[in-house]
Amino acid sequence: MHDVYVRAIQRLRARREGNSPTLERMGYARTIVSSQVSELERDGRVGRGLPAKPTRNDGIAARINAALDGVAVEEQERLWLRTLFRMMRGYVCRDDRHSAVWPVDVWAGEKSRVDGGLRVIGAVSTRAELAADIRLILSTAEQVAGRRWVDNSILHPLLTFVGPLTEDHKRELAAPAPDPADVVAVAELRTRFRSLMREGASAQEALDRSVSEILGRRPACNVREVLDDLLLPDRESAGPDPDQDQPMP
Repeated sequence: MHDVYVRAIQRLRARREGNSPTLERMGYARTIVSSQVSELERDGRVGRGLPAKPTRNDGIAARINAALDGVAVEEQERLWLRTLFRMMRGYVCRDDRHSAVWPVDVWAGEKSRVDGGLRVIGAVSTRAELAADIRLILSTAEQVAGRRWVDNSILHPLLTFVGPLTEDHKRELAAPAPDPADVVAVAELRTRFRSLMREGASAQEALDRSVSEILGRRPACNVREVLDDLLLPDRESAGPDPDQDQPMP
């Protein structure tokens, strides 16, 4: 903070000595402080051998984004892959990072925001889905820019530039609490899904109808992808398992 204070004072003095008018002094001061914080962070990254602006989308990054666009099938997937690629580059260069593990639980929430899909934060299937996305990013980047670029720009910083854990690191590394609205929606989905199953609907039909009724859209996944983690936590009370052969009447 001392460095930010010194830099901001120097900028303000230079403006005053140059007789430049400042109509909104507090607003200008906030702008100066914000810009100096950004410059200080960039200087710190450069001092550690990292790029000053790791999330820029020109040069090699632009070529990788173009390749990701070619891999994606739908526009939402293109947007998500570009977003994930940017977040990965930014994450490995963070000053306050205390882990060499990708924050897939946090990014799962971001993916749901981008594509509107329903995902359970922390679930095995959700983490596997995000891990697959990350592998796709890395493999595409390697095809475009080569293994050395991936190592130098992503993997080496991820594993190397990690700060020491603080005393409350457990709280910092814990997955964020789910949104209460999401908890309520999931509970309603479970209830409606089970009701439809008891009425004789197939598992996929029950999922389609319950998601449509509760969320107002079609599900972004197949029922088999979410059955264990989301809709049927208690198999005995949830009705027949669609993966098991049912006895003939």
